[in-house]
Amino acid sequence: MRTYGTTPAVDSLLAESRRLVLAGDTNTALTALGRAQDLAPRNPEVLYQRGVLLSRTTFLRFGDVPRNFVAWRLLDRAAEIDPTNARYLLEIGRIRLLTPLLRAEAERVFRKALRVAEGNQDNPLIAEITWELGQIKERRYLTAKDRYMVTIAGLIFEPELAMYRRGYTREFLESNSRPIANIGATDRTEAEDLYRRGLAAVPTYEPSAIGLLGLLYDQRRYEEMRRVVQPFLDAGSGGANLRLAAGLAAYRLNDATAADSLFESGLRRFPEAERVEMTNLGRILRRRDSVSYDALSAADRRLTDSSYWEAADPLIETPENEARLEFLARIAAAQLRFTSGDLRQTGWRTDRGLILARYGEPPVIATFASDNAADAAETAGRITTVWYYPRKDRQFVFSGPPAMNYAIFAGPMRGLAEESREDAPFLLDNVIALRAIDSVSVQLSRFRGATDSTSQLVVAHAVDPRRLYGNVDLAEGSLFTSLYIGRPLNMRQVRRDTISVSLPASSMLSRTFVQGVPAGPLRVRVESTDANVSSAVARAHVELDIARARRDILELSDVMIAERVTSTDEPRAGWQSAGIVPRGDLTMTQREPFSVYWETYGLRPTPDQRFKAEVSFKVTLVEIDRANKQGAIRYLLDVADLVGLTREGNEELTVRFTREVPAGTTDRLPMVNTIGLGTSPAGLYRLDVIVTDLVSGQSARSARFFRVARS
Repeated sequence: MRTYGTTPAVDSLLAESRRLVLAGDTNTALTALGRAQDLAPRNPEVLYQRGVLLSRTTFLRFGDVPRNFVAWRLLDRAAEIDPTNARYLLEIGRIRLLTPLLRAEAERVFRKALRVAEGNQDNPLIAEITWELGQIKERRYLTAKDRYMVTIAGLIFEPELAMYRRGYTREFLESNSRPIANIGATDRTEAEDLYRRGLAAVPTYEPSAIGLLGLLYDQRRYEEMRRVVQPFLDAGSGGANLRLAAGLAAYRLNDATAADSLFESGLRRFPEAERVEMTNLGRILRRRDSVSYDALSAADRRLTDSSYWEAADPLIETPENEARLEFLARIAAAQLRFTSGDLRQTGWRTDRGLILARYGEPPVIATFASDNAADAAETAGRITTVWYYPRKDRQFVFSGPPAMNYAIFAGPMRGLAEESREDAPFLLDNVIALRAIDSVSVQLSRFRGATDSTSQLVVAHAVDPRRLYGNVDLAEGSLFTSLYIGRPLNMRQVRRDTISVSLPASSMLSRTFVQGVPAGPLRVRVESTDANVSSAVARAHVELDIARARRDILELSDVMIAERVTSTDEPRAGWQSAGIVPRGDLTMTQREPFSVYWETYGLRPTPDQRFKAEVSFKVTLVEIDRANKQGAIRYLLDVADLVGLTREGNEELTVRFTREVPAGTTDRLPMVNTIGLGTSPAGLYRLDVIVTDLVSGQSARSARFFRVARS
């Protein structure tokens, strides 16, 4: 065995350099290796260690070219001295990768290294080399995938026009370009084969597993992803990114329980600081909310996180939080597809990772080849990548060098991302399973309770079984409805009901829950599900504040919109005793009259013990339904004058009347009236009720929004 001038002094310097590297002192380590080279200029291990340290402490920038050249010379010399050591060739190839023009040369060197490693049956080196070759092929595939060809000569996709011209992206993709089928497939297949060769050599070589997982994910081969990660999970191994990828595969296979466990397992494997930053809500909040969030203490931020995800959870009935799972799946996808060790790039920190976290994976991705025309400065020598979300006509454009898996916002797109953040900081509309949720119509009404610090909360809700059950071939459904109420982080199920639904259904299903609640901030959740029908899932989530009663001022309860009441008797004992049925669905058809119930508190009695008050109704057309055939009409027409409503202006109706009743034993005065809007146009309306105490002169107001639909 040749020693190449190895001496105790050289061995000592090599050991010292390794210790210094572990301590983070690379400059002193390089000095020690320089001294070792002076003592043994033909020692390949010294040349290798010095060359590797130089190359590993450089970046892809012009100023590092001389340093890379020295590293290459050292490693090339080591390979000449000991041509049977594939590791020297491997590092030469890695240096070649740092220079874009030498990537073809890098591939040639890697293949030479692979032949040497296979001749030596050096499985660990085979795994490393095939991974590097797989990376080259995968980068070429990523550069070519999703490629569109412009069909008009001389035309280019312009990021600025995408930002400022409405419909530009949709029109360009539909009319001025077309996708190229199967481009990049050969490179993808070769990359997959190379990653599998690496895993065959070393089944626990994680870089090859992650590379393979990324390719399988692009092709939606989720079951195969599971098979790739299973040996790692069985052995209790696998780092943070591999476990996130495993969770991503489980999530795409609708195995929410496994996905939740794997995501949490992956997050625990990150350093705490990175884990906190990765799951930070600031990136999916509006800027002003993000600033407030970042100013919180660590403890308050954790409470805010828990409160946010509790509110976002589509269904408390299920053990997993589907909204948070989708967020973590987006983080995992960004880590899997945009992370680059060569570029020191972490996937979720990239511009694409940011947009992915906020809006999910785009339904349409289009890449355009670089254009070297003089007027194409923005895209010259760069790949343009367009992410398009058709549902909201939302697009983001990125650009980056070919074969690098690196892209940043193109042109003014960073500004557009900030504008979109204010409009929609976090959307789940890309998740088909979640689109139907939040479909319970609900009306919440607060009335005074037995004490000043409690209230009676009336939760009227309605669901549309026609939408929930669709074309389900059943004669009857069983809809389970739950009411959850509580402080943030403390919602509890307080009511539940099961409704038998005759199918096919022809009308809305309505129910009312009544619950005593304390003063303070409150969350209210209504969930309706049928365990036997996957589409029968609906919910409503409302946050409100229950105020303490005040005895020193005039106050009104919420305005409750109810089914039409035929009796004219005053409901002195409350809405329930008067047979009032609150509406969960606050959409009325034209010509459909409805009743309005509210309670007035704090009226002052006259000397002869009577309450005297002036009541004003005001109905305002807030937004006309433009789909209405009478879309040009902006007037409230043909009022059903059940309480004397008169038109004041084009978009407002008012009525005033005086109410005088015996004072009774409390200062609570329930009131009910019935109104109708005749053939007034379909749209959104606001009903204001204003009560003025004719004794004290005080006034109070309460309002309710409702809709009128076309008959």
